[in-house]
Amino acid sequence: MIYGSDQVKKGKALIILASLITCLITGCVGGSDDLNDTTLSISSKGEITHHIVESFDKSYYNEDELRTGINEQIEEYCNSKGDDSLIKLQDLKILDGVATADLIFKDCSDYSAFNEVDLFYGTIEEAMEADYPTDVTLKSVEDDETIGKYEFEALADSKIIVTGESLIIKAPGKIAYTTANIDVIDKSTAKMASDSVGVGYIVLK
Repeated sequence: MIYGSDQVKKGKALIILASLITCLITGCVGGSDDLNDTTLSISSKGEITHHIVESFDKSYYNEDELRTGINEQIEEYCNSKGDDSLIKLQDLKILDGVATADLIFKDCSDYSAFNEVDLFYGTIEEAMEADYPTDVTLKSVEDDETIGKYEFEALADSKIIVTGESLIIKAPGKIAYTTANIDVIDKSTAKMASDSVGVGYIVLK
């Protein structure tokens, strides 16, 4: 007889639940380019919608526990900032062993702070003020023409997305230039290569 087997199982379940909650709210992503996978959408006003897709094992935990755990972490973050409008859990569904959730972030700074990753959306001038490097080479999505530091800085009023994650990003406009570590999926969707080091740039028209 194994004493405490129920407690052991419960302990393992709690660990797995905590891991899944972490994956859901921070977006642990796989290598697929399927647009039904975890996706980051940025609105023209800078609001972030994080659509997350993760496997879900109902034998260990249920949807209510998952929802409660996510909301607790959101509440903890918002309380630390003194503003309960910074992050919202908009949707959570479990279907056929897959959990999907939509987290809405007020802006990139909250997404970055909450997930401890790089994400920036603004003008190139604002990116420079935030100390993102300008000594970069970017390639045009239309004709493969490359531009360097001075041409890049001359686009000061153009919008740019800077990402440190390999996940699908839906931009609020057409993509004009990217760094070499960004794969363009369509005119407004891209993903940083999974083996990238540092950040990737997506410049919009």
